[in-house]
Amino acid sequence: MWMTFLIVLVLYFALMLAVNVWGFRRTHTEADFLVAGRTIGPLVGGAVLAATQMSAGTYVGTMGRHYLTGASWYLIWLGMWLGWLVSAFFIAPKLRQFGALTVPDYIAARFNSDMLRVLTGGLIVVVYVIYLVAQFQASGEIAQGAFGLHPLIGMIVIIAATCILSLLGGVLGSSYMQFIQALIMVGGLVVGIPLLVSMVGGFPAAWRFLSDLDPRLTGMYYSWQQLLGFSLAFCFSIASAPYEMTRFYSMRDVRTVKQAIAVCIFFQFLIGGAVLICGMLMRVVFPNLTSADQASTILAFQVLPPLAGSLLLLAMISAILSTCNSILLVAGAGFAHDIYARVIRPNSSDSHLILVNRATLVVLSVIPAFFALQKYGDVQGTVIVKAKLVGSFFFIPILLGLNWRGGTAAGAMAAMLGGFFSCLFWELKYQQYSATWGIDSVEVGVLTSLILFVAVSKFTKPVPEENLKVFFK
Repeated sequence: MWMTFLIVLVLYFALMLAVNVWGFRRTHTEADFLVAGRTIGPLVGGAVLAATQMSAGTYVGTMGRHYLTGASWYLIWLGMWLGWLVSAFFIAPKLRQFGALTVPDYIAARFNSDMLRVLTGGLIVVVYVIYLVAQFQASGEIAQGAFGLHPLIGMIVIIAATCILSLLGGVLGSSYMQFIQALIMVGGLVVGIPLLVSMVGGFPAAWRFLSDLDPRLTGMYYSWQQLLGFSLAFCFSIASAPYEMTRFYSMRDVRTVKQAIAVCIFFQFLIGGAVLICGMLMRVVFPNLTSADQASTILAFQVLPPLAGSLLLLAMISAILSTCNSILLVAGAGFAHDIYARVIRPNSSDSHLILVNRATLVVLSVIPAFFALQKYGDVQGTVIVKAKLVGSFFFIPILLGLNWRGGTAAGAMAAMLGGFFSCLFWELKYQQYSATWGIDSVEVGVLTSLILFVAVSKFTKPVPEENLKVFFK
């Protein structure tokens, strides 16, 4: 298994390096680095959206949740797809039509406020550092479960690989790299399902075993209130996720964006179903794993034959790399383009800003490793916290900002800060009561953001008409 995996891994990284060197040779301006010259088509764009979202949270965290809690966790995908539909009809077309380089560019233009640009860039950096913690923790789980290595070694490998690939090709190299990674993700999962089904004696036998082990595994493990909270977190987060919205800017036109979202949902449907099947069947084969997050790694190394296991492990690494790559590009732009170029050193040249972007990527890739080693919770739990925070501070200013002329800069600032801190406060202090009270932190955050956005906008200075006419024709 070791030799097969090493051969597959070397071939994989050689291909990824070649794609990003190709992207590097075509990256000459900041626009090339951040939005790929707006050349991405629907198939590549849809695969990129799917690969960006389907991170360690999917292959390690979601499979672990299905292993631990059974079938009902699949319902959270409905919230995810609803978020994509909201984006396709109400958000993505106007964002692509506007044609900015970053999401804070849109915020600054829509609300006529450079202060909001800096605030948005700062919040993006903070939240995506949290998201990177989940990715690095998953890479540690893989290193420990598959190879018996210290988790830090897995993190160092992922950090080094992500930095090298992200520094080279920017969004152009990243997009084509993630298209290949999305294909690997599908193939890596699908190849393992027939063998697992054969090992457990077929689906009916597996269903009976799980029902006897714990009826909740084949029924409802979570309450409807909990599932609603999780689904809304992913819905709000996907509809307003900066690392997804930035990808819209790299696509050719509005029609391409809508087609790409349809392709993305198709990829997610396939991979989500395969993760559900693998997670539940692994509970049949190994009923008492000490860590649910290791179900995918053990499947790759102890259940599947060497080549199939290597492909699955490669799919997990691809998922982590694709998400880390997108996070770093967006978080790096949040500092370099929206803070450094506006506050620290205005009128910087394109070559200087590309250098600052790359330096920021290196710094932001190291910080989360410390927190990942502390292992505050499971991988999926960290991903959910990130989703709740993003939805709470960003969903309302993005959705209403694009579809309601009355939103003001003060209203957007109040909505962002109020949504972020109310969600964080509820998550830290009252989240353990959510199942009893039927109130989730993301619901508190988004509702607070909505009330503040509307109320403050009604009593503060309106945005100049020249800013509005770009978005409201």
